[in-house]
Amino acid sequence: MLSRRNILCAMSAAAVPPPARAVPTRVIVPAYFAPHVRPGLWERIADARLRCVVLNVASGPGTAPDPVFARASDRIAARRGTVAAYVDVSYGRRETALVLADLKRYRRWYGVADVFFDQVPSGPDGVAYMKNVTDRARDAGAGLVVFNHGTHPDPTYLTLADVLVTFEGPVTAYAAAEPPAWTLAGDPARFCHLVYGCRPEDLEVVTALARRRNTGVLYVTDRAGANPYDGLPSYFERLVGG
Repeated sequence: MLSRRNILCAMSAAAVPPPARAVPTRVIVPAYFAPHVRPGLWERIADARLRCVVLNVASGPGTAPDPVFARASDRIAARRGTVAAYVDVSYGRRETALVLADLKRYRRWYGVADVFFDQVPSGPDGVAYMKNVTDRARDAGAGLVVFNHGTHPDPTYLTLADVLVTFEGPVTAYAAAEPPAWTLAGDPARFCHLVYGCRPEDLEVVTALARRRNTGVLYVTDRAGANPYDGLPSYFERLVGG
């Protein structure tokens, strides 16, 4: 088994040519932690530099309005930040009516129309399902739609969403996640990677590899475990400022 050091060396030497143009990086924050539990962290993510903050009340909007989450969302919007609703589509198996109900609750309860669809299918057979729910989200005012595939999907999905998450996983798997040619030729602002378990000393290696892979939206954290998004990385300011 390769050591972490060997894996990171492989990242540094990954045979991915540099992009033809500079790749600016913006950060998306999966904020899977409650404002009343971590109020200081929600203050830090009320930041217009971020691509968006993903609002996840209870693996969705919850069963009733939560005023604490509503105030946190309003604070981000007041500072010209972007909030996206977390909506799970269960790889296209979830009933469309339930997905649309989640979107409606986010709009009514939290004033959020933009959306981060999680567990999005990656094969061509899921395109029609995602087109349907995305069209409905757009009709209801969504200006930003993110698909979290967690892997490289069929390129047709790029015609539906603004941003595709084409990698989600631990840093130890990141070196092997070779991108297909169509992602290297596209607009880097359309591609996102979510990398967890990354030590502070390895952050620059990971962000440099993301840029070489033509990825302009990123989230890297040193947190791990069942929910690596239950707080912010220790190097959050470095990530955002870099």
